[in-house]
Amino acid sequence: MTAATQSTGLAETAAGYVKQHLIDPATCARCGSCEIVCPEEAIQMSEDGQYFGIDPERCTGEHECLHSCSTDAILSWRMVPEGQLYSLEEQFTWEELPAELEVDGHAVPMALDEEEAGLGNPAPASASTATTFLYTQHDPVTARIVSNRRVTSADAETDIHHIVLDFGDNPYPWLEGQNVGVLPLGLDPHGHPHHMRAYSIASDRDGERAGSREMALTVKRLVDEWDGKPYHGVASNFLCDLEEGAEVRCIGPMGDKFLMPQDPQAQVLMICTGTGIAPMRGFIQRQQRMDPTPRQPLQLFYGGRTPGEMAYYDELLALPSTLLRTHMALSRSAEQPRQYVQDVLREQSGVVASVLADDQGYIFICGLISMEQSVIEVMADIAREHGLPADDLQHRLMQAGRLHIETY
Repeated sequence: MTAATQSTGLAETAAGYVKQHLIDPATCARCGSCEIVCPEEAIQMSEDGQYFGIDPERCTGEHECLHSCSTDAILSWRMVPEGQLYSLEEQFTWEELPAELEVDGHAVPMALDEEEAGLGNPAPASASTATTFLYTQHDPVTARIVSNRRVTSADAETDIHHIVLDFGDNPYPWLEGQNVGVLPLGLDPHGHPHHMRAYSIASDRDGERAGSREMALTVKRLVDEWDGKPYHGVASNFLCDLEEGAEVRCIGPMGDKFLMPQDPQAQVLMICTGTGIAPMRGFIQRQQRMDPTPRQPLQLFYGGRTPGEMAYYDELLALPSTLLRTHMALSRSAEQPRQYVQDVLREQSGVVASVLADDQGYIFICGLISMEQSVIEVMADIAREHGLPADDLQHRLMQAGRLHIETY
């Protein structure tokens, strides 16, 4: 540790010690969502993009980041002696969190508030209980590639693959909305094995084929620029290049909040862009296979540039309206005016208001983080227009377990 000035984000809970906010490198998905939402720019990424840490000089404890993490890696704290806080440089060398601090054989007491303890955004009350981290980075499970096909058109700039994994005789008990961690082969620039990358599961808990142990993923091949040089996403290119029969190491399942309510009276509103369709596909598949009790149709608001750039576009439109009401937003279509998901939400304000007004109404948002705030603002506007409470809407819905967000 190195000396550092204590910030208000390091609450004192025992004389001579402070509580430091950290990120668990063993479960971090490297998605960068926490870095984007941090108002103090306290969360920073290492130059090689392999690690995330929290600068103790900048963290003020605003906790805007706590609901941004799909793996709960952000919900990590350690007691440290005053003046000996873990620096960013130290955090960038960790493969796992340091052991909890003990004095005379006893852990230094640490107090966590409701949000710090991960209780500020519970799963829907009727959701099934999730199993998490049955497999870890040190003890992964191996799955086999059953199929790997591109699901965007051949002329589309976006290369999205529908990849099916088979866990064979190995148990992997997931729920709709959970994530799987993939461990790419090879070594990072430090000579260490690549860290896990998390992907939303696109299949129902009973398998891509009912009764199987097959799991579908929706993976976009990442090809970008980094410091003016071409950059190819390690995990996405690894997965998209795998052939049938290849093996892949996995950890998880991960996530215990972004879960589908099972109550047949629940209204479910799903808002997504890009590969954010993956968990929604799992929800849809689950609803198709549930008992025949009459249920509210799922409402899907799905945004993309053109139909050819959107995974499962035709598949979704072919589903019966008794199961799914689909509202597409196309931002680059030559056949209609440019629209984003927030525009279509406004057009369908009655649908949104119905879900907001219903204590059994649940909203799930997944996709690019750039849409998140606009969608929240539109929902607040719709609430006001329909005479519903709009102040502090996001916080209230999250506290009630009715709003769940996974953006990146």
